[in-house]
Amino acid sequence: MSSSRYALAGWLAITHAVLFPLAFVVAIIQNIIGIRVFHVRGPVFGPSDIIFIVSTALIIYVLVMFRNLLNERYNCRDIDTLISLSILWAVVFQIASVVLKTTLIGLWPDNEVLAIIINVSFVAVAMVTIGVIDLMIALRLLRIKEKLNDLIVALAYISMVAGALEVSVVLSPLSLILVPISSVVIGMILLREKEEVEFV
Repeated sequence: MSSSRYALAGWLAITHAVLFPLAFVVAIIQNIIGIRVFHVRGPVFGPSDIIFIVSTALIIYVLVMFRNLLNERYNCRDIDTLISLSILWAVVFQIASVVLKTTLIGLWPDNEVLAIIINVSFVAVAMVTIGVIDLMIALRLLRIKEKLNDLIVALAYISMVAGALEVSVVLSPLSLILVPISSVVIGMILLREKEEVEFV
């Protein structure tokens, strides 16, 4: 794998760390403008959705490269399926989110309570699912931490905390703080590997 691909994946991971919280900020502004200017209450499509889609595309590529790095650099294939599941989850979650929002817009405001129940149920199932995946990834990495570098071990601990928060559902919003942090750590891992390849 060329050093330039390591670098690209590393910088895209850091870009994801910026875009992910930015999408939430834009969503808040979008809702405020919708309510105060257009008097629209409830789910709407807007710029934040585009940012979320771009953010998802970036993290999918980054995870693929991270999986390849673990295979090629550390001969770590035990985690392939779990990372693939994480990638699949990201794809399904993004598609389902668009479909769900379209459905909620159709239900709002006549069936507001039903829309809220559907939305909460979707988020709960999604959080528990990714939480289990994150916990399993963390445990697999920590099981072989002696042969991994310090950043990958740090990522394992971050994934463990994130997984625990996600599985709890109630505390899952706190896990959102760890998303950009884990992206930065993955970015540093990829950039460090790129530098080591160049040095060698």
